[in-house]
Amino acid sequence: MKNLFYIILFIVPLIFYSCSKEEPMTPEDSQIVYVCTSYSATTYHTDRNCPRLKKCSADIFEVTRRKARENGRIICSDCRKRDENKAPDTVK
Repeated sequence: MKNLFYIILFIVPLIFYSCSKEEPMTPEDSQIVYVCTSYSATTYHTDRNCPRLKKCSADIFEVTRRKARENGRIICSDCRKRDENKAPDTVK
């Protein structure tokens, strides 16, 4: 019984501490992205005019990229490619 008490005393706070850690914010996390609220939608979009987002028959919400990721959304492949093409070429 005493051992169980010590296990609970040390393990439970450790679990709560590890679960409460938040990743530090990055500039991209605060970027506004677009989310289709359809039940089957699983992506977020960086471009409001994305052809895939235009197919959404439900409401479209503006949220931060961080919030979209926290809700299990991944970036749309079209938007990702478009964003990669916008990035400046650092290799010469």
